[in-house]
Amino acid sequence: MKKKKIVSLFHFDSNIAGKDMFLVPMYLGRKLGYDIEFVYPTASFNKEYKNEYRGVKLTSIRSRSQYYCTLWSEKEMFWWLIKNARNIDVLSLFWLNARNMIFAKSYKILNPKGVCYIKSDFNEVDILSLPTSITKGFKYKIKEWLYQSIDIVSVETKRTFWHLKKGALGNRLANIVEYVPNGFDEELCKEYDMKRVSFSSKENLIITVGRIGSKQKANEVMFDALDQVDMKDWKFVLIGPIEEDFKIKYNIFIERNPDKKDKVILLGSIGDKRRLWEWYNKAKVFILTSIYEGFPNVFPEALYFGNYIITTKLSAVYDITDNERIGKIVPIGNVKKLSIILQGIFEGDLPLESLYPKILKHSEIFSWNNTITPIVVRIKKKLCE
Repeated sequence: MKKKKIVSLFHFDSNIAGKDMFLVPMYLGRKLGYDIEFVYPTASFNKEYKNEYRGVKLTSIRSRSQYYCTLWSEKEMFWWLIKNARNIDVLSLFWLNARNMIFAKSYKILNPKGVCYIKSDFNEVDILSLPTSITKGFKYKIKEWLYQSIDIVSVETKRTFWHLKKGALGNRLANIVEYVPNGFDEELCKEYDMKRVSFSSKENLIITVGRIGSKQKANEVMFDALDQVDMKDWKFVLIGPIEEDFKIKYNIFIERNPDKKDKVILLGSIGDKRRLWEWYNKAKVFILTSIYEGFPNVFPEALYFGNYIITTKLSAVYDITDNERIGKIVPIGNVKKLSIILQGIFEGDLPLESLYPKILKHSEIFSWNNTITPIVVRIKKKLCE
């Protein structure tokens, strides 16, 4: 009997290889026992990849495809799908946008027995910002028609799930939506033979990971908070590519706080996942000061290694902190509250050690092997109809 196949069409590089865009179809294929194929446009930054990566067949095609695409720039990807649709049992797409709705409709016309799954990447802000007339008018009818070609759609947070379940985007999506938060790549961790350390082996260390200095991450808020506290023997390390103007802000911060020069460190980007995870493993606290996010991949990573998470009020924070039982939520831009929380950590007022096993237990929810289970069940059921 011919082995079934799951196919995903997206961009690919070393960054994507560690994110949900690649990991979801990979884990789905492994759990289902399917062949996995990842189709992506050839670019200067991904030519080093050969025909296979972690058991996934890589198919590169010449394409003008862009992350924020027009349908015209997607024509080569679209043509590839048209030619291969009948040989695809499960089509896995990322983002619920015009491109993917047209891809889904075309796929289902050519292969009505196939299953189309879209990981929407919606968050609560996206849903609440929709016009109240979403259920009216010609555009809605077109979308509802296109939605009929989607068999499964997932969202990353419980709040977004319930909005869709109650019909925020119409009846079709309400009937096919599943809650699938982003997860941790445990299989890669096993390949690295990485073990989580005991709490006593951790350092008095806070880390943040991301595009340091970008407007979205608002890292300067942390500097403003650290201005107001005594760090004791703690350190704060910023990990990720650094914007040039942020280096100036860092130098100004150090000029104001020369005693913190060796305690607040701009580390820069770490491309090797093992080395990055080693920083999570020795840290006690992870912090995110972003002004907006979907479901950051850094959250499951921090949780897996037992980091106490301090974060601004984003869509995913209630899920990841278990409604603040194992973390703290700070209003966006609230320097005063952040400084109070940080001083409590530096003074030893927060019971980080007793929370450590609870954090590790909660992290089990956010493993890819667990989070994708509802999609596996749906796919099996759909293919048996």
